[in-house]
Amino acid sequence: MNKLDLDAFSAAVQERGPIWESENVQWRLTIGPARDKSAAWVTCENTQRAVQLTVWTSGEAELDVGDFLTGATNSTHYDLNTRQDLDDCLDDLTRRLNAPHNR
Repeated sequence: MNKLDLDAFSAAVQERGPIWESENVQWRLTIGPARDKSAAWVTCENTQRAVQLTVWTSGEAELDVGDFLTGATNSTHYDLNTRQDLDDCLDDLTRRLNAPHNR
């Protein structure tokens, strides 16, 4: 996936939308303007966390997670080379969004 297809990203996010909604997650997909290195992102929020996954047509991706209880933030960089990499990244987003708090 040397050039990430933002339509494929959009489709993958849309597929997960009903699952997120069933878990009381509010989400929104945004496709940025066309550029040399275009981007799209999905933001997800539940009562515990806010998460944003930004992907670029270059195949790079950043997953940013903010925890409402602790105030902690975390960023993870991905290089997406295949559709499976994209799916794994979205699965990671879902896991982090729903992870239990460590007390």
